[in-house]
Amino acid sequence: MISHILVAPPATEPVTLAAMKAHARISHDSDDVLLEGLLRAARQWCEHFTRRAFITQSWALSVSCPREKRAITLPRAPVLGVTYVHLYDEDDVATLWDESHYYVDSAGHPAHLVLRDGMSWPTLTRSAGGMVIEYTAGYGSDGARVPDGIKLAIMQLATHWYEHRGEAITGETITKTPMTIEALLMPYRTIGLGVL
Repeated sequence: MISHILVAPPATEPVTLAAMKAHARISHDSDDVLLEGLLRAARQWCEHFTRRAFITQSWALSVSCPREKRAITLPRAPVLGVTYVHLYDEDDVATLWDESHYYVDSAGHPAHLVLRDGMSWPTLTRSAGGMVIEYTAGYGSDGARVPDGIKLAIMQLATHWYEHRGEAITGETITKTPMTIEALLMPYRTIGLGVL
């Protein structure tokens, strides 16, 4: 069983309101609250599509211990580090699993929590969610290191939603997300969730 939960969302957005308005050629301030919400939603959509975190955020991955595997996939990329690994018993008491048992292989995307040579997974008394890995992922605390293609996709998606708000269904056709947005994001999309 695997559960993946956002613990601490990003403190800021990778695209500023000013950049979004310049991109969409919006010169008035009357829709700023709407545009900020669209930027947030577009960032979330793009993060979900790419399986990445753009601005530093914390995630908790809850797994059942993988006896026959050597590594656990950390689903959001790029991984900045593991905060802790907690082992839970049947009474929901957490024990810190020492980092001498594992290391983080962040060379690839997605990254993996890898069992060190000579080490083995702990014996868990709780059958579901006995191990919780909290980690941080993102390109940094602001949008400076977020790739330009990702920022452009966020702006294009937010602009598309702004221009087509209220028009999800027109006549017999459902308005879809423009393919250019997916094309911009494909080079950044990571594949894989689970245990190696």
